[in-house]
Amino acid sequence: MQASKFLASTVIALASVAATSAFADSYDREYPVLPSTHSTLTRAQVRAELVQAEKDGTMASFNDHDYPVIAPSGSTKTRAEVRAELVQAEKDGTMPIYHG
Repeated sequence: MQASKFLASTVIALASVAATSAFADSYDREYPVLPSTHSTLTRAQVRAELVQAEKDGTMASFNDHDYPVIAPSGSTKTRAEVRAELVQAEKDGTMPIYHG
Protein backbone atom coordinates (compact mmCIF):
# COMPACT_ATOMS: atom_id res chain seq x y z
CA MET A 1 0.00 0.00 0.00
CA GLN A 2 2.80 2.41 0.89
CA ALA A 3 4.67 1.68 -2.31
CA SER A 4 1.63 2.30 -4.51
CA LYS A 5 1.00 5.70 -2.86
CA PHE A 6 4.63 6.64 -3.35
CA LEU A 7 4.56 5.51 -6.98
CA ALA A 8 1.31 7.41 -7.66
CA SER A 9 2.64 10.64 -6.13
CA THR A 10 5.88 10.31 -8.10
CA VAL A 11 3.99 9.82 -11.37
CA ILE A 12 1.79 12.86 -10.65
CA ALA A 13 4.81 15.00 -9.81
CA LEU A 14 6.66 13.99 -12.97
CA ALA A 15 3.58 14.58 -15.12
CA SER A 16 3.10 18.08 -13.74
CA VAL A 17 6.75 18.95 -14.33
CA ALA A 18 6.57 17.67 -17.90
CA ALA A 19 3.36 19.59 -18.61
CA THR A 20 4.78 22.80 -17.16
CA SER A 21 7.98 22.63 -19.17
CA ALA A 22 6.08 21.80 -22.36
CA PHE A 23 3.82 24.82 -21.84
CA ALA A 24 6.75 27.14 -21.18
CA ASP A 25 8.57 25.89 -24.27
CA SER A 26 5.60 26.54 -26.59
CA TYR A 27 5.10 29.99 -25.08
CA ASP A 28 8.71 31.02 -25.68
CA ARG A 29 8.48 30.22 -29.39
CA GLU A 30 5.46 32.50 -29.83
CA TYR A 31 6.85 35.44 -27.88
CA PRO A 32 7.92 38.26 -30.21
CA VAL A 33 11.58 39.14 -30.37
CA LEU A 34 12.07 42.87 -29.95
CA PRO A 35 14.78 44.74 -31.82
CA SER A 36 17.76 45.99 -29.89
CA THR A 37 17.22 49.41 -28.32
CA HIS A 38 20.79 50.42 -27.68
CA SER A 39 21.27 54.14 -28.03
CA THR A 40 24.15 55.66 -29.91
CA LEU A 41 23.93 58.86 -27.84
CA THR A 42 26.27 59.56 -24.97
CA ARG A 43 25.03 60.46 -21.50
CA ALA A 44 26.07 64.08 -22.06
CA GLN A 45 24.09 64.25 -25.31
CA VAL A 46 20.96 62.89 -23.64
CA ARG A 47 21.28 65.40 -20.80
CA ALA A 48 21.75 68.24 -23.30
CA GLU A 49 18.59 67.16 -25.15
CA LEU A 50 16.69 67.10 -21.87
CA VAL A 51 17.82 70.61 -20.94
CA GLN A 52 16.87 71.88 -24.40
CA ALA A 53 13.44 70.21 -24.24
CA GLU A 54 12.75 71.83 -20.87
CA LYS A 55 13.82 75.24 -22.22
CA ASP A 56 11.73 75.16 -25.38
CA GLY A 57 8.68 73.75 -23.58
CA THR A 58 8.47 70.38 -25.30
CA MET A 59 8.99 68.66 -21.95
CA ALA A 60 7.72 69.82 -18.58
CA SER A 61 10.29 70.65 -15.96
CA PHE A 62 9.97 68.76 -12.70
CA ASN A 63 11.50 71.32 -10.36
CA ASP A 64 9.87 72.09 -7.00
CA HIS A 65 8.72 75.52 -8.18
CA ASP A 66 6.39 73.93 -10.75
CA TYR A 67 4.03 72.47 -8.15
CA PRO A 68 0.90 74.48 -7.27
CA VAL A 69 0.92 76.35 -3.98
CA ILE A 70 -1.70 75.06 -1.57
CA ALA A 71 -2.97 77.32 1.19
CA PRO A 72 -2.48 76.00 4.72
CA SER A 73 -5.62 74.41 6.09
CA GLY A 74 -4.85 74.47 9.80
CA SER A 75 -6.99 76.39 12.27
CA THR A 76 -5.72 79.52 13.99
CA LYS A 77 -7.86 78.87 17.06
CA THR A 78 -6.43 77.43 20.24
CA ARG A 79 -7.79 74.27 21.81
CA ALA A 80 -9.30 76.32 24.62
CA GLU A 81 -11.17 78.55 22.13
CA VAL A 82 -12.63 75.55 20.32
CA ARG A 83 -13.75 73.96 23.60
CA ALA A 84 -15.37 77.25 24.70
CA GLU A 85 -17.28 77.41 21.39
CA LEU A 86 -18.48 73.84 21.93
CA VAL A 87 -19.73 74.59 25.43
CA GLN A 88 -21.52 77.73 24.18
CA ALA A 89 -23.12 75.82 21.28
CA GLU A 90 -24.39 73.17 23.68
CA LYS A 91 -25.88 75.88 25.91
CA ASP A 92 -27.51 77.64 22.93
CA GLY A 93 -28.94 74.38 21.63
CA THR A 94 -27.16 74.68 18.30
CA MET A 95 -25.09 71.62 19.12
CA PRO A 96 -26.75 68.52 20.54
CA ILE A 97 -25.29 67.30 23.82
CA TYR A 98 -23.92 63.78 23.70
CA HIS A 99 -24.53 61.71 26.79
CA GLY A 100 -22.60 58.58 25.97
